[in-house]
Amino acid sequence: MQYFIKVSLFQYGLYNRVNLKNKVNEPDTMVFDSDIDALVPKFYLSDNEGVALSTGLEKLIPKLSFTCSKHDIKEMRLANDLSSNIHFLGLFTPYSSCSNYGINSPISDNYNKENAITIEDYVLTPYLGSRLKIIRNLPNDTHLITITDPLNRQLYFNNTNDNNVVINLVYKDKKIHIQSKIKNNIFYHEFKEKLTENIYLEIFVTKKGLTDIVHSELLMVNVFLCILLVITCIFLGLRPQRRTIKMAIDRGIKRKEFIPFYQPIINSMTGSIVGCESLIRWCKANGEIISPANFIDIAEQNKQIYEITDVLISHVTNDIAKLNNISDDFFVSINVVPRQLQNQTFATKLLNTLSANKVSNHRISIEVTERTPFTDLASAKAVMQRLVDNHIGIKLDDAGTGFGGFSYFQELPIRTLKIDKMFIDTIGTSDVKANILNAIISFGKKAKLTMIAEGVETQEQVNYLKTQGIFLIQGFFYAKPMPFSDLEKYIDNNMKGIGI
Repeated sequence: MQYFIKVSLFQYGLYNRVNLKNKVNEPDTMVFDSDIDALVPKFYLSDNEGVALSTGLEKLIPKLSFTCSKHDIKEMRLANDLSSNIHFLGLFTPYSSCSNYGINSPISDNYNKENAITIEDYVLTPYLGSRLKIIRNLPNDTHLITITDPLNRQLYFNNTNDNNVVINLVYKDKKIHIQSKIKNNIFYHEFKEKLTENIYLEIFVTKKGLTDIVHSELLMVNVFLCILLVITCIFLGLRPQRRTIKMAIDRGIKRKEFIPFYQPIINSMTGSIVGCESLIRWCKANGEIISPANFIDIAEQNKQIYEITDVLISHVTNDIAKLNNISDDFFVSINVVPRQLQNQTFATKLLNTLSANKVSNHRISIEVTERTPFTDLASAKAVMQRLVDNHIGIKLDDAGTGFGGFSYFQELPIRTLKIDKMFIDTIGTSDVKANILNAIISFGKKAKLTMIAEGVETQEQVNYLKTQGIFLIQGFFYAKPMPFSDLEKYIDNNMKGIGI
């Protein structure tokens, strides 16, 4: 019964995510699936026409001079910032190359012809994980390329190991492998969804993959089934308690079950701890610890995230007040969603909490997450500037993986960039995607930003980052997230280790 529900949920989700209703958007339109009217085309493909070539790229082309001028770079940056799917845009002419990172493109326009699909002036080829490199061929040996991750965002395949999902893109008699390959002696459930007359997705998912991908939807279905059972019980005269995820979160807030775990940030040159990032955990009364991946989305949808953040700030300020043997510059970062930073009430509450606990303002730092975009940049700028004026630093978390990107540094008082693990993982690999990390670091240096590397796990990564002038390191190489009691011991041992 549960397996049948999982298969049905996956098929239903696949159908809706790809938006298939007889007529479908061109698949490379998914590159710019960002709800930005300026980039997304308004028409659908005709089955008789096959593949239509008017895409988000087509909207960008008329705006370019094809000289790799500052204007061209600015337009590519704008297109990149307006889409959470685009990871890179590059322009190649016979005389020069450039990208949204600046002059000279860190990614070439080369591709393996054996693993590529050509559709008139477009070439589609796989590029790491579920990403695609899409090349738009233009006159005079000019090319416009983009690296995009439409499948990951639309189909939620990041919820499971890549080996659990095999993705093929099929065009007529040509097939390219987007992610993984089928292995022998493993059962896969096959799914197919047609995109156009001649293009369709071919997806093979293991049982483990199905469970991971539809986990949250399955939970809601099971909740629904439980509600039906409750209703049945009521009709039978029984009085069971109704439990929903929202109610469970409300109870958790009242019982103060949401607590911070702390992951140290280390200066790799000195070995000293300079600060921490606080990471929310749901610690239930029975000792079970629930990862934020299982409740944050629901809390944001129900606006319970505001209360959870208030609880977290209270915990963090109380904990900081108990710390001894910390440096004058020691700080703890707290993640905040953009909507909270558009309201002066948030700043007032934070400053009052710090004052009540007699904690210096500079001990707290705010990390802006890019899960959702700002809807009122003017209000956000005013709130952030008030925090900065009161010595509370602002950091951009997971830079380059969500909304905003480079434009935030131009419009908001953000002076610290946190380099996402997705880019750190490219260190030591032979893939050209590693050049994007260097481009991000170059941008940070030119903008005179403080940079912190997240998700660092190996000595090789630490050494490479040192050569690039990145010394603030956060990741398993130094320490995993830990409860406050363990953090106190870690700080004491750290201070003894460096001779303080």
